[in-house]
Amino acid sequence: LLGIPNRFSDQERQQHKTTSIVVAEDDVLGFPVPQANTGLNILNLNKLLGTNPSKQPSFFDHPWYLDEPFVLEDCEPGWHFIHMQVIPDSISQPINYVRSLERRGMELPTAAEIALMLFLHYAGTGVQLLQKKHTWCKDRASLDRFVTVGAFGRNGLFVSGHPGEYASRGLGICAKVKGISQLPSTSEK
Repeated sequence: LLGIPNRFSDQERQQHKTTSIVVAEDDVLGFPVPQANTGLNILNLNKLLGTNPSKQPSFFDHPWYLDEPFVLEDCEPGWHFIHMQVIPDSISQPINYVRSLERRGMELPTAAEIALMLFLHYAGTGVQLLQKKHTWCKDRASLDRFVTVGAFGRNGLFVSGHPGEYASRGLGICAKVKGISQLPSTSEK
């Protein structure tokens, strides 16, 4: 639906016919990424989907990040389970708040994971998540900033950067569930 050129092998398609069960307090979206993940990153998603707000999903035309190294980081292959909304107690917290989430089996997602989660959800439902919130991501940007992604509304998806001690009522963490990256093979089921 999004025109993403990365494809699953026949073996991966067979494996991904079922999903792992994830128990979470909040809504979590699970999606697989193929082993052929080369180029599945923010830069190529931006090129593919563009910045035209009348054609959603798209990115907000704010090109500061297009020369940053994190935009070339490919989304890792395997399963990704991400909270679709920021964890309520993470709102208005600096990035180091993630330490408390790690004790609960969660970690920071990458910017590519968040963008994929938002765009895949939109392609499947027509609903834009994180319209008024941003999430911290584990990616680093220049000037010792951490990447944040969100405010996915009529102008597209915003990619921003903030110092780690920054706090805002519009910023929290859409945590990634740790330890689930691959489905068991058929022999393990």
